[in-house]
Amino acid sequence: MTARHHSRLSTPGLLLRQFSAGPGASIALALLVLAGALFATAVPRAVAALHTAALAEQTAAMPGAELDLTAATITRPAIGPSADGTTLDAEVDAVWGAQEELLLDIRSGMPEPLRGIAGDPLVALAMGPARAAVPGAGQGSTVYRVLPGFDPRLREHVELASGDWPAPVGGPVPGAPVEIVLAEPVAERMAWELGEDRLIDVGGVDQAVRLAGTVEPVDAADGFWTHVTTALRPEVVDNGLAPPEITGVAFVDPASWSAFRDVNLPVTMQMWFPTRTERLTSDEVEVLRVQLGEFSSGVHRLGSGERDGFIDEIGEVAFVSGLGDVLAEASVTTAASDAVLATIASGPIGVMIAVLVLGARVVFERRRVGLELAAARGASAGQLRGILALEGAAIGVPAAVVGGLVGTAVIAADAGPGGWVLAAAFAVTPALLLVSSAPALSPLRRARADLGAGSGIRFRWVGELLIALIAAAAVVLLLQRGLETSAARTGVDPLLAAVPLLLSLVACVVVLRLYPIPLASLVRRMSARPGLVPFLGSARALRDPSAGLVPVLAVVVGVSVAVFSSVLLGTVRTGIETSAAARVGADAAVSGMPLTRAQLDEFRAVPGVAAIAPVYSTRPSQVSIDGRQRSTTLIVVDAEEMRRVQAGRADATPLPATLAESGGEDGVPVLLSGLVDTLIGDASDVALDGEAIRVEGVVEGATAYSPRSSWVLMDLANAEPFTDTLVPRTVLVRFEPGADAAAVTGDLAAIAGDGATVVTPADLAGELADRSTAQGLVVALIAAIVLTSLLTALAIVLTLVVGRPVRDRLLPLLSTLGLARRGERALVAWEIGPVATVALVVGAALGAALPFVVLQGIDLGAFTGGDDQPAVAYDPWLIAAVLAGAVLVTAVAAGVASRVGGRVSAARAMRAEEEG
Repeated sequence: MTARHHSRLSTPGLLLRQFSAGPGASIALALLVLAGALFATAVPRAVAALHTAALAEQTAAMPGAELDLTAATITRPAIGPSADGTTLDAEVDAVWGAQEELLLDIRSGMPEPLRGIAGDPLVALAMGPARAAVPGAGQGSTVYRVLPGFDPRLREHVELASGDWPAPVGGPVPGAPVEIVLAEPVAERMAWELGEDRLIDVGGVDQAVRLAGTVEPVDAADGFWTHVTTALRPEVVDNGLAPPEITGVAFVDPASWSAFRDVNLPVTMQMWFPTRTERLTSDEVEVLRVQLGEFSSGVHRLGSGERDGFIDEIGEVAFVSGLGDVLAEASVTTAASDAVLATIASGPIGVMIAVLVLGARVVFERRRVGLELAAARGASAGQLRGILALEGAAIGVPAAVVGGLVGTAVIAADAGPGGWVLAAAFAVTPALLLVSSAPALSPLRRARADLGAGSGIRFRWVGELLIALIAAAAVVLLLQRGLETSAARTGVDPLLAAVPLLLSLVACVVVLRLYPIPLASLVRRMSARPGLVPFLGSARALRDPSAGLVPVLAVVVGVSVAVFSSVLLGTVRTGIETSAAARVGADAAVSGMPLTRAQLDEFRAVPGVAAIAPVYSTRPSQVSIDGRQRSTTLIVVDAEEMRRVQAGRADATPLPATLAESGGEDGVPVLLSGLVDTLIGDASDVALDGEAIRVEGVVEGATAYSPRSSWVLMDLANAEPFTDTLVPRTVLVRFEPGADAAAVTGDLAAIAGDGATVVTPADLAGELADRSTAQGLVVALIAAIVLTSLLTALAIVLTLVVGRPVRDRLLPLLSTLGLARRGERALVAWEIGPVATVALVVGAALGAALPFVVLQGIDLGAFTGGDDQPAVAYDPWLIAAVLAGAVLVTAVAAGVASRVGGRVSAARAMRAEEEG
C-alpha cells in the first residue's frame, strides 16, 4: 500500500495524474494535430494522383501515332533472320527477324524510365498507292486504289472474318496472282468480292491481286491502327467534280516481302515503339522530357544504307514523338495547378496554425494552476518547461504518426517525403507552443489583459509595419511577374503563394486597429442608456477583448478564403462555358471523317438547321519569310458562309470582306494568326507555298476551324493554286431559333456516319468540366470553403474557452445581482461579436478583391481549356450562400462556446483569485 502510494507521488506518477486531469483539451489538440498530419500527407499524394490522371487524359486524347517513338522512311528494310531469335513466326522471322532484333537492341539501350514506357517494336510497310482496275469498268466509274501492306505481326492485330489468310507469294512479282486480305469495311466500300481479281500497275506491268479473305481488328482501339490509317476504313474523296476515289490498305502475307522488295512502287515504312501510357506518372514528366529529347536527337542504324539500282536499303533513322509536346503541356498544366492549389491552401494553413495556437493555449490554461503551484513550491523554469514539453510530445507525436499513416493509406500515390516532413512539424508543434507559454507562469500575480499594454505598443507597430511591407512586396512581385512568366512556367513561389495569407494578416491589423473606434463610441452611447448588459458587454469588449490577432486571423482568413474560392468557382465555370463556345464556334460542329458534297446537302436539309459552313481544308503549309521557311496550317473557308453561321456570336472569327477578292499584284488576301504575324514581323518578302499574300487582318489564338495556333486563312475563291483537295472534315452549323438541339444533332450524326462526331458548346463544356484538372480545382475550392469554415468555428469556440476563467469569476457575481442566464449568454456574445462582425466584413471584401491580385500570376486557362485568362466572374447566389454560412458558423460557434462548462457558484467565484 505504501509502495503504491509512493508511486502516485513520484515524478512519473504526478505527471500521469496531471495528464489525466481534464484530458478534454489535450484530446482536442491531439485531434487537431492528427488532422493536420493527415492533410499534410494525403493532400500531396492526392495532387500527385490528380496530375497523373490529367496526364492520362491528355495522352488518351492523342492518337497513338503522335505519341509513339516513330521513325518513317521511304527506304526498304533489309531481309534476313534474327541471330538469337524473336517472337515472330519462323517464316516471318526469316524475312523480318534481323530488323526486329536491331529494334530490340535500340530499346534495350534506352535509359529508364523511357525504356519502361516503350513497348515492343512494331513495323508497318505500305507500297503505292496503285490503282486497282476492275475488269470491264467504264470511264468515269469509281476509282479504287490499294496500298499493298506488310505487317510482320498481322495475325496478332487482325482475325479472319471470312475467306482465308493470304497465301505466301510463290514467285517473283509481277507474276502469278497475289492474294490479299482487306478489312470488311474496305472490301464492302470497294465492292470487292472474295476470289475476285483486280489489276494493279506495278512499274508499268499489270499484276493480278486476288481477295482471299476479309479481316476485322482484334482491338480497333489499338494504337497500331493510327499508324495505318486506311487499313480499317477506306479513305473516300468525293468532291462532286470528279469520280469518287476510294483508297485502302491491302495486306499481303508478311513473309512475302522478299518477293515485293524489287517491285517498282513507292515505299513508306514506319517503325515505332508504342508508348505505354498506363505507365506514365506525373513525377517522371521532367525526366522523360529530357530523355525523349536526347533519344530523338540521335540516329540509329537499321541497315547498310546502300543503293542497289532504284532500291535504297534502310540505313540510319531518327525516332521522333509528339509525347514530348504532351509532356511539356502536362508540365505547364501541373505547375499551374500546383500554383493555384498552393494559393488556395495558404489560407487554410494559416487558420490551422491559428487554431493550433489557441488549442495549445487552452491546454496551458488547464494546467496553469497546477504548474503555478509547482513553481511556488520551488520548481524551476526548466522543470516546468520539461513538464509542458512532455505533455506536448505525448499529444503531438502519436497523433501525427496516426494521421500520417492514415493520410498515406487513403491515397495510393507517391508524392515523396515532403508530406511526412510537414507531419513531423505538426508532431512537435504542441510541445513548442506549450513550452513557449512557460514564461507566462506566475504564482504571485496575473496581469489584467487591459492594463500594461503600453510597453508593447512600439513592438506592435514594428510588427504591423513589417507585415504590411512583406505583403506589399509580394503583391508587387506578383504584378511585375505577370502571366508572361506565370506560375505555369516558373513553378510555385512560396512567397507569392502566400499572398492571400499575407493580405489577410494586413486585414487583421486593420481590423484590430479600427474596430475599437466605433466600439468606443458605442460604449459611450450604451452608458447613457438603462440596462447593464449592453454597457458592460461593450465596455468589456473594448477594455479586455478576448479576440486578439489569432482569432481575428481565423475569421478574416476563413471568410476571405471562402469568398475567394467561390469567386474562383464562378470564374472557372464561366471560363469553361466561354472556352467551349469559342472552340465549337457555332451552335454545333460536325467533325471527323471526310464529308462528301451529298452529305453537305443533307446537312442543309435537316429540320432546324439555318445554315452550315464547311471548313474545306486544314492542311500543312509553308510560309516563306525573307527566304526562311516556317510551318503553318492553311485553312480554307467560304467567308460568306462562315459569316452567316457565326453572325452575332461574341466568339466569331472576324473575316474581312476583302478575303473574297481575287489576288492581284499585291498577292492573295489572307487572315493570319497572331503567332504567324509575330513570325513575319517586318519582313519584306512573305509568301505562302511560293505565292505572294496580302494580310487583311490578324486574329490572336486558335479558331474554331483548327486547334492549331499557327495558321493562315483564305477564302475558298482563292484556294485553287494552294490545294487541289477541298474535302471538308469539319462543318459548323447554325440552328434555327427554337430548334430542338438534341434532335438536330442526332440527325446530323446519322448523316455524318460512324467515325464522325457532332458536338455543341454545352457538350464540350461538360467534357471540359469533367477533366481531372477542372474537377480537382473544384474539389479543392469546395474543400477550402468547408475546411476554413470549420476551422473558423473551432477558433471562435477555443477563443471563448480561453476566456472562460474570467467569466467564471464575473458571471456568478453578476447572477447574484439578478443577471439572468440569457444576459450571461449576451455578455459572452459581446466578447466576440464586435470584432467578429468587423472581421466578417473585411474578410468578405478581401475575398472579393483577391482574384484580381492572385490571377495576375496564375493562368486559369489550364482549367478552362481556353487560350486566354478568363475574366473574373461573380456568382451572387454562391457568394451570398458562402457569407450566410460564415455568419451562421460564427453564431453557432459562439453559442456552443457560451455553454462549455457548467455554472460556477458565486461563493466559489468570490474565493477565486481576484484579477489584478
